[in-house]
Amino acid sequence: MTVAPDAQPDASVLRVQALLASRGGCRSELAEAAAVIATDAARSLGPDARVIVLTEIDDDPFPQANPRCRPFDVVLELQAAAPVGLDALLGSIDGIGPRLTEMVHLDLSGMLVGAPQSIIPCEPTALRYFYFMRRKAHTTRESYLDYYFHHHSRFGFATPNIAGYTQFHVDPHASSAAAARLGLGSTVVDSVSELHLTSLEEFFGGIGDGRLGADAGADEELFVDRANSVSICTITQVVAP
Repeated sequence: MTVAPDAQPDASVLRVQALLASRGGCRSELAEAAAVIATDAARSLGPDARVIVLTEIDDDPFPQANPRCRPFDVVLELQAAAPVGLDALLGSIDGIGPRLTEMVHLDLSGMLVGAPQSIIPCEPTALRYFYFMRRKAHTTRESYLDYYFHHHSRFGFATPNIAGYTQFHVDPHASSAAAARLGLGSTVVDSVSELHLTSLEEFFGGIGDGRLGADAGADEELFVDRANSVSICTITQVVAP
């Protein structure tokens, strides 16, 4: 199973993610500070926005797959229907960089702006796996997203023991502008694959002998710069609604 050949990515929902790289020993403190900022943002945006704080789990096994890249410690996610507007989403967290500067390496952090694609829709789960993906050299963004959406999505459908699967299609220009506005680094990726999990035990038990992961990795070699991508697993804290 995969996305229908004639399906088009959905632009009706707008998402912003602040990717925060904590200073040594500050992950818990950063998560608490991000939750305060998230609560203020939720009040500012009102009931039509979803606000989530995601904190990397202890002893996270996933970054080992991409050892050249530093993982992120906390992700602050804001999401609303597109008419709410990017200015409102960013305005709700204006000043986040200077506010967190004692807990965060600003240059190693970043902002992502784009449209989430709910390939397998679900409500927020206890855990979320993130795979921050960069495209290969000599691969255009258009061809990258087309292959990712219409072909690589089959691996999401084939993965057992997940509650949902989202592809976050990132707008690099909007992301860079958002980072400059908020005082964060210019880390930009082309997409984020997200698996919504209830437990790591169920997830690893489902993928069994690793054959599915090997096949997915081989397919990624066609369009993803895997050595310069990064994966993490996070605990989900829904702030609003």
